[in-house]
Amino acid sequence: METLKAEERERLQRLLAEMNDGQAVLELLRQQLSALAGSLSELNMTVGALKAIKDLQPSTDILVPLGSDTFIPAKLSPDGRVLVGLGADVMVERTPEEAIKFLEARVAEVEKAIEQTRVELGKIEERIEAIRPEAERLLVKAKEATGK
Repeated sequence: METLKAEERERLQRLLAEMNDGQAVLELLRQQLSALAGSLSELNMTVGALKAIKDLQPSTDILVPLGSDTFIPAKLSPDGRVLVGLGADVMVERTPEEAIKFLEARVAEVEKAIEQTRVELGKIEERIEAIRPEAERLLVKAKEATGK
């Protein structure tokens, strides 16, 4: 039976560590992708809602969702403007058209972030798959050397 040389043991340890690290990064990227997909969905629903209400008359009665199938009645503002969040709890008034344009730009940013995350995911998956055969070969050799 052939035993694992010191350099092979070290190589196996490095490969396994790299694969474990890669798996951890993959999980984080998958979580990030999920969060980005949720943001994209919400942005698209908001743009759709703004497109639906932009042609309504000012002071039209509407229902505003609070969550969990709970709504409050409200009226569109007399000037038809909406509040748009810029981040860090900062809001600005915009016309529905301006808000749509702003949110569509945000949609494009999120789509770009999703694509970049998918590319990064692919690279890490490829790297893990590239080193897997060597790690498996060294593991088999180590098991044979110990007789297990």
